[in-house]
Amino acid sequence: MICIDYDSIAEVYDLYVKADYDVSFFVEEVRTTQGPILELMAGTGRLSIPLVEAGASLTCVDASRKMLEVLERKLLRKGLAAEVVQMDVRELDLPAGFSLALVPFQAFMELVSQADQRAALAAVFRCLAPGGRFICTLHNPPVRRALVDGVLRCVGRFATDDGSLVVSGMELGGRPVVTRLQFYEMYGNDGRIAWKRMLAMEFSLIERDAFEGMARDARFRVAQLFGHYDRTPFDPLRSAYMIWVLTKELS
Repeated sequence: MICIDYDSIAEVYDLYVKADYDVSFFVEEVRTTQGPILELMAGTGRLSIPLVEAGASLTCVDASRKMLEVLERKLLRKGLAAEVVQMDVRELDLPAGFSLALVPFQAFMELVSQADQRAALAAVFRCLAPGGRFICTLHNPPVRRALVDGVLRCVGRFATDDGSLVVSGMELGGRPVVTRLQFYEMYGNDGRIAWKRMLAMEFSLIERDAFEGMARDARFRVAQLFGHYDRTPFDPLRSAYMIWVLTKELS
């Protein structure tokens, strides 16, 4: 079950999530794809905006209405167009005609149970046109697990119009489910705290063999597996990521 309350932090999400290490990878994929593209778990459009700017005919899906409202405002402000749909990735009800589907930012791991993971894979398969591709990004468990140690770490301090936002977090577990507590503290320009908030998060460290087995059970073929967004081949001991490129075979 998807249980992270992204609605509660949608308005501050873009203040602290600045990652762009995967953008060029997906822009390249979009530019070599003909036909409509489906971005799942799209959030506030960290990736959506660059993809639309690169010419993608994009449908953006997320379970959080508030996150999608931020995305819609950004599209409007930039004069861009994309279809924005609030929907659970496990229960997609969309036409079966997409040339490419993608789950960026390792968000698939937020489906913590294997039942939910299998449901999402089956739903994506149904949405793809024959010959369509699905790019699903995961952390590599042996590498990512090293950070799951119960230590409170500061994500950063981020300036706002009237002060600054400080974000920190700690993680426990990891076999396979990681429990993360993320803390938000908003300070005014006088250094006094204006508000505090905690977001409870869970994600699953999905092993390579387990994901590959589920993908094959969903009738996908594994076309490629990268270990980084520079398209380095996957190394089980060193790669930070598992970037799966799956295909829906022509019937």
